[in-house]
Amino acid sequence: MNKNKLSGLNIVTLLIIIFFITGYIIFPLYSLLKESLLNPGNIFSFTSYSQLFSKTSFSATFNSVLLSVITVAGSGITGIYFAYAFQYHRIPLKKILTSVLLIPLATPPLIGVVAFLFLLNENGLLIKLLSSVFNLHNPIFRFDGWTAIIVIHIYSFYPMFFLFVTSGLKKIDSSVTDASYSMGASRSKTFFRIILPQLVPSITGASLIVFMASMASFSAPFIFGGSDRFLTTEIFNAKINGDNSFASALSVLLAIISVAFLILLRLYRSKKIITQRYKGTPKSTTLHPKKSFGLFSTAAAFIFAIFIVLPILTLLFLSLIPEGSLMRNFFGESFTLENYSRILSDPQFFEPFRNSVGMSLAAVVITLLIGVSSSFIITNKNLKGKSILEGVLSLPYGIPGTVIALGFILSFNSPTVFTAFVSLVGTYWILPLAYAVRNLPVMTQSSVAGFHSIDPSLEEASQTLGAGGSRTFRKIIVPLILPSILNGALLVFINSVGEFVSTILLYSYSTKTISVEIYSQIRMYNTGAAAAYGILLFLMVMIIVYFSRRTLDKSIGVV
Repeated sequence: MNKNKLSGLNIVTLLIIIFFITGYIIFPLYSLLKESLLNPGNIFSFTSYSQLFSKTSFSATFNSVLLSVITVAGSGITGIYFAYAFQYHRIPLKKILTSVLLIPLATPPLIGVVAFLFLLNENGLLIKLLSSVFNLHNPIFRFDGWTAIIVIHIYSFYPMFFLFVTSGLKKIDSSVTDASYSMGASRSKTFFRIILPQLVPSITGASLIVFMASMASFSAPFIFGGSDRFLTTEIFNAKINGDNSFASALSVLLAIISVAFLILLRLYRSKKIITQRYKGTPKSTTLHPKKSFGLFSTAAAFIFAIFIVLPILTLLFLSLIPEGSLMRNFFGESFTLENYSRILSDPQFFEPFRNSVGMSLAAVVITLLIGVSSSFIITNKNLKGKSILEGVLSLPYGIPGTVIALGFILSFNSPTVFTAFVSLVGTYWILPLAYAVRNLPVMTQSSVAGFHSIDPSLEEASQTLGAGGSRTFRKIIVPLILPSILNGALLVFINSVGEFVSTILLYSYSTKTISVEIYSQIRMYNTGAAAAYGILLFLMVMIIVYFSRRTLDKSIGVV
């Protein structure tokens, strides 16, 4: 019997997967397209698309694309520089600095935006400090508009380049770079001619993630954008104003741009990949005895680490001084737990946390069931069209959260087979479903990588010794792919627990999440309460990351 042939259980699993992607990926996108082609009288019309050629829409589109390109460039330069410096220079406290530089990765996006708001706005901590030191009556600078959004985006997204490029650098044989140096090439020439071409897969992968995330960004443009228009904020405004047709047309445009970039970048990567073949084990750069002490890189790393920590410390400081201190000379205020005691005494305090954690865990479970089973079928079974299946599962990766949220509103506002014949809009379950769909590619690709890393001879040996397919899966495959699955689950949880982009369109009063509560506190000028909520969310995520990493380390035998 061919082990790659679909069994009865595999067929049932495949049908469930097809039902899921049809109902929660394809159908919402179809609903968006359909709504965008209807005028207010529900008559077929291209009126909404004609509005896309207006000056306002063109400006929003141009701004979104330009912001994403600048974000990719800025994040790329920052992440590549520090990855290279940490790999090729001796830097003191490297492990600690690495952990600090990865803090934005475990920080929910809204927390980063709020932290910068309290740090650098006209009444912010740093502005007040500089004004006090230099006796200034007016703010030394204004942190808003494009400058604010770009700084926040680079802060939030450069860790992707740092991680991807660090991984790529570890795979480069240092004997190749040594040969370049011995032939008289400078460090810069060696980097651009030898190292950089081998990093193309890592850089394009990170560029893809950062471009998509920037196109989907809502929090920073929404809070700091002012009069500048972006596609995500225009979709939100159109939806709030009841113009579903125009909001849908904008969503279709945003999805097309994102997916087009996804396709172009993958084509570029497929043509530019450079591989090396080695006899034996590649010589690791990390073991190279001639690493120089990088004074400039060390100084840059410590200064940048302060920049990374400063927004979080600002949140902590503001959470420990009395409410309203921002309007006074808050450096003279004494520390107090008043903000924490006030929000903890609120009978509704735990509701947003309970909603966020519960919805995030539900999203993790959904992505585990669909993502892992899909990955197993894609990598281990002979299935015609499995590349199409993988492509559809990856599609949400190129679709921003605002687009998914609007698609869900249009699709699930009335009973269908995909909603168990009830309306999902305004209910608890529409949010974890949206989170799961948005993060399904994360779990799928993480699991696919795990299955691809398994040596087929291990399964063959198990079956040769008499173990059945299910026993082989439990005893051999599951332990080997568990690290990849845990990593994927952790990323899905982090992405979901502080999610704001789709939540702001889908939540109701009874399903308010912690990100919405923080935004509500800011709108009511309760900066102390907002900062306290932000610190509690940050600590919760960091604790979960810490214990998850310990569990992961134990599962793979790391001491």
